[in-house]
Amino acid sequence: MQAVDTYTVMVDGGELVTLELTQAQAEGFECLTCKRLCGNGLSAFKPVGFIPNTGMVFRCVGCLAVAA
Repeated sequence: MQAVDTYTVMVDGGELVTLELTQAQAEGFECLTCKRLCGNGLSAFKPVGFIPNTGMVFRCVGCLAVAA
């Protein structure tokens, strides 16, 4: 089980949202939606925002396709 913490994320478009994320999600290693590790094909990541003083956050293209 991964520890979860609350982060303020500036999503594309400039809106600030509060999300509960694992450390791997907050550091950009896992998809914000499915927690998949960055890879190829449907596992490839696209940036969707950032956490000030931490870095970019991402969603995999598979999750972005479902949300569209």
